[in-house]
Amino acid sequence: MIRRLYGDTSFGQVHARCLEAAGEEAAAPLVCLHPAPSSGLYFSTVMPLLNDGRRVFAPDYPGYGGSDALEDPPAIADYATAILELLDNMGIEGSVNVLGFHTGCLVGAEMALLDQARVGRLVLCDVPYFSTEQQDGMRAQMTQPMPIRAELDCLAGPWKFNIASRAGAVPMPRAFELFAEHLRVGDRDWFGFSAAFSYDCKRRFTELDSDVVLLATISALHEPTVRAAAVIPGSRFVDVPEVTTAVFEQGAAAIAKRIEEAL
Repeated sequence: MIRRLYGDTSFGQVHARCLEAAGEEAAAPLVCLHPAPSSGLYFSTVMPLLNDGRRVFAPDYPGYGGSDALEDPPAIADYATAILELLDNMGIEGSVNVLGFHTGCLVGAEMALLDQARVGRLVLCDVPYFSTEQQDGMRAQMTQPMPIRAELDCLAGPWKFNIASRAGAVPMPRAFELFAEHLRVGDRDWFGFSAAFSYDCKRRFTELDSDVVLLATISALHEPTVRAAAVIPGSRFVDVPEVTTAVFEQGAAAIAKRIEEAL
């Protein structure tokens, strides 16, 4: 059963989901880092597929899910620091392996840069690796606060993002719970995008000195992931052509298999 827990950090209380190891715990814990504007809920479909011999954690970044809200837009380093502090608070000793998806790839990379001894293997799936010019354009486009008005149409953006654009690929109950999780952030849903599209990927990725595996599904982030693999020293690139949509829903079993192989 997936349990909930909280830990104190310098960014307030951080919420996480935890699934204990199935069988004897023989491997390092796995920390799953979510995309914006979701939360650790994003990984609830695959956590039971990844806990053979290891504990699996899926924290919510500060400002998202059940974690305390933030007043000001954070940086990727802030998210990374909060997760590292959470691990300390939970008494998790030694290194952990890290799975990142979209924004989570950047947070995982920064965790490894901030505390290399803490991060064993990085598994980065669908990496948002863009040029400075592309980041500037995306930041301008994706950092508009969600309007909160009396009219229901103010929720059209989150509805399209979580439900309408994924109809047929994601079961409606799952799509709706992700929609509801998005709404918890309110008009600060853009904080994660601001952090992601302000992150100096090119410089920080070349500084990585960790064991890194990159997984590229058939998505808009396939080519950015290829480019990321080219600049991360010693990284291993894995094409995942069998996953074409709804990575952690329709593609859950397939991506979990690839993650297990990468670990």
